[in-house]
Amino acid sequence: METPTWLDKTKIKITFDARPILASGEHPLQRVMEECASLQPGEIYEIITPFPPMPMIEKLTALGFENHVEPGGNGLFHTYFRR
Repeated sequence: METPTWLDKTKIKITFDARPILASGEHPLQRVMEECASLQPGEIYEIITPFPPMPMIEKLTALGFENHVEPGGNGLFHTYFRR
């Protein structure tokens, strides 16, 4: 998948590694929703997970956020949301 033109990694405002929360059995959706709500137009939120967070992507897309998922090394996924 091509990187969208809006994904300027210098505009990442928040990076959240969700692996520890997921490993504890918790779900980070509420935290991510709250943190994304704090973004200004053009700012980007990055979440790192061991899988593409599809329910989160669907919820934030429904709220008007753009998204892009990139596979990273070691089986990780970097998902970016932009207001």
